[in-house]
Amino acid sequence: MKANELMIGDIVQINCFDKSTITIKVTTITNVEITGVTEDGHSHWCGIKNVQPISLSTEILEKNGWSYNDEDAKFAPETWSGGGLTLQGHEDSGFMIMATSDYDDEDTNHTPFILNYVHELQHALKLRRLSKEITIN
Repeated sequence: MKANELMIGDIVQINCFDKSTITIKVTTITNVEITGVTEDGHSHWCGIKNVQPISLSTEILEKNGWSYNDEDAKFAPETWSGGGLTLQGHEDSGFMIMATSDYDDEDTNHTPFILNYVHELQHALKLRRLSKEITIN
Protein backbone atom coordinates (compact mmCIF):
# COMPACT_ATOMS: atom_id res chain seq x y z
CA MET A 1 0.00 0.00 0.00
CA LYS A 2 0.95 3.63 -0.34
CA ALA A 3 0.71 6.17 2.47
CA ASN A 4 -1.70 8.32 0.44
CA GLU A 5 -4.23 5.45 0.38
CA LEU A 6 -4.59 5.52 4.16
CA MET A 7 -6.35 7.70 6.72
CA ILE A 8 -6.11 7.87 10.50
CA GLY A 9 -8.50 5.27 11.91
CA ASP A 10 -8.18 2.81 9.02
CA ILE A 11 -8.06 -0.86 9.93
CA VAL A 12 -5.24 -2.69 8.15
CA GLN A 13 -2.88 -5.59 8.67
CA ILE A 14 0.86 -5.29 9.16
CA ASN A 15 3.51 -7.91 8.53
CA CYS A 16 5.80 -8.19 11.53
CA PHE A 17 9.48 -9.08 11.71
CA ASP A 18 8.63 -12.57 13.00
CA LYS A 19 6.45 -13.19 9.90
CA SER A 20 3.20 -12.87 11.88
CA THR A 21 0.35 -10.59 10.83
CA ILE A 22 -1.35 -8.13 13.19
CA THR A 23 -4.55 -6.14 12.65
CA ILE A 24 -4.23 -2.51 13.74
CA LYS A 25 -6.14 0.76 13.63
CA VAL A 26 -3.86 3.44 12.13
CA THR A 27 -2.92 6.28 14.48
CA THR A 28 -0.11 8.01 12.53
CA ILE A 29 1.05 7.95 8.92
CA THR A 30 4.23 9.20 7.27
CA ASN A 31 5.59 8.54 3.80
CA VAL A 32 7.71 5.68 5.15
CA GLU A 33 5.91 4.19 8.19
CA ILE A 34 2.68 3.91 10.11
CA THR A 35 1.79 3.45 13.76
CA GLY A 36 -1.36 1.82 15.01
CA VAL A 37 -3.02 0.06 17.91
CA THR A 38 -4.50 -3.39 18.22
CA GLU A 39 -7.96 -3.99 19.70
CA ASP A 40 -6.32 -4.68 23.06
CA GLY A 41 -4.51 -1.32 22.98
CA HIS A 42 -0.96 -2.40 22.13
CA SER A 43 0.93 0.02 19.89
CA HIS A 44 2.83 -1.19 16.80
CA TRP A 45 4.70 0.48 13.98
CA CYS A 46 6.07 -0.74 10.66
CA GLY A 47 7.34 0.45 7.33
CA ILE A 48 4.62 1.39 4.87
CA LYS A 49 5.75 -1.44 2.57
CA ASN A 50 4.64 -3.93 5.27
CA VAL A 51 1.03 -2.69 5.37
CA GLN A 52 -1.66 -4.84 3.74
CA PRO A 53 -5.33 -4.02 3.22
CA ILE A 54 -8.00 -6.35 4.64
CA SER A 55 -10.37 -7.76 2.03
CA LEU A 56 -13.99 -6.77 2.57
CA SER A 57 -16.16 -9.88 2.95
CA THR A 58 -19.76 -10.79 3.64
CA GLU A 59 -18.63 -12.08 7.05
CA ILE A 60 -17.23 -8.66 7.96
CA LEU A 61 -20.42 -6.96 6.73
CA GLU A 62 -22.60 -9.30 8.84
CA LYS A 63 -20.39 -8.83 11.91
CA ASN A 64 -20.87 -5.06 11.58
CA GLY A 65 -24.65 -5.05 11.24
CA TRP A 66 -25.24 -5.24 7.48
CA SER A 67 -28.04 -7.57 6.46
CA TYR A 68 -28.62 -9.29 3.14
CA ASN A 69 -31.71 -8.44 1.10
CA ASP A 70 -32.46 -11.60 -0.86
CA GLU A 71 -33.48 -11.64 -4.52
CA ASP A 72 -37.18 -11.36 -3.56
CA ALA A 73 -36.77 -8.15 -1.54
CA LYS A 74 -39.03 -5.32 -2.71
CA PHE A 75 -36.27 -2.69 -2.52
CA ALA A 76 -32.62 -3.22 -3.37
CA PRO A 77 -32.71 -6.99 -3.96
CA GLU A 78 -29.43 -8.90 -3.60
CA THR A 79 -27.78 -6.12 -1.64
CA TRP A 80 -26.27 -5.62 1.81
CA SER A 81 -27.94 -2.87 3.85
CA GLY A 82 -26.64 -1.26 6.99
CA GLY A 83 -24.30 1.31 8.38
CA GLY A 84 -25.81 4.04 6.19
CA LEU A 85 -24.77 2.43 2.89
CA THR A 86 -26.28 -0.19 0.60
CA LEU A 87 -23.77 -2.49 -1.06
CA GLN A 88 -24.08 -5.07 -3.81
CA GLY A 89 -21.55 -7.76 -4.66
CA HIS A 90 -19.60 -6.71 -7.74
CA GLU A 91 -19.10 -9.15 -10.62
CA ASP A 92 -15.30 -9.15 -10.36
CA SER A 93 -14.75 -8.72 -6.63
CA GLY A 94 -15.64 -6.42 -3.80
CA PHE A 95 -18.87 -4.53 -3.29
CA MET A 96 -20.44 -1.72 -5.29
CA ILE A 97 -22.04 1.20 -3.42
CA MET A 98 -25.68 1.39 -4.48
CA ALA A 99 -27.59 4.65 -4.64
CA THR A 100 -31.12 4.09 -3.39
CA SER A 101 -34.17 6.24 -3.85
CA ASP A 102 -37.46 6.47 -2.01
CA TYR A 103 -38.92 8.32 -4.98
CA ASP A 104 -41.71 6.37 -6.73
CA ASP A 105 -40.51 2.95 -5.52
CA GLU A 106 -37.23 3.07 -7.46
CA ASP A 107 -35.04 0.14 -6.52
CA THR A 108 -31.39 1.04 -7.06
CA ASN A 109 -29.01 2.34 -9.63
CA HIS A 110 -25.42 1.38 -10.17
CA THR A 111 -22.51 3.60 -9.22
CA PRO A 112 -18.85 3.25 -10.17
CA PHE A 113 -17.75 3.02 -6.53
CA ILE A 114 -16.27 -0.43 -5.83
CA LEU A 115 -15.06 -1.29 -2.34
CA ASN A 116 -12.57 -4.15 -2.14
CA TYR A 117 -11.09 -3.49 1.28
CA VAL A 118 -12.20 -2.62 4.81
CA HIS A 119 -10.36 0.72 4.79
CA GLU A 120 -12.25 1.73 1.61
CA LEU A 121 -15.55 1.02 3.37
CA GLN A 122 -14.32 3.17 6.28
CA HIS A 123 -13.55 6.01 3.82
CA ALA A 124 -17.03 5.74 2.24
CA LEU A 125 -18.64 5.90 5.69
CA LYS A 126 -16.56 8.99 6.55
CA LEU A 127 -17.61 10.67 3.29
CA ARG A 128 -21.24 10.09 4.32
CA ARG A 129 -20.38 11.64 7.71
CA LEU A 130 -21.27 8.38 9.44
CA SER A 131 -19.33 7.50 12.57
CA LYS A 132 -19.81 3.72 12.41
CA GLU A 133 -16.93 1.75 13.90
CA ILE A 134 -15.93 -1.35 11.93
CA THR A 135 -14.72 -4.42 13.79
CA ILE A 136 -12.81 -7.32 12.27
CA ASN A 137 -12.50 -9.86 15.12
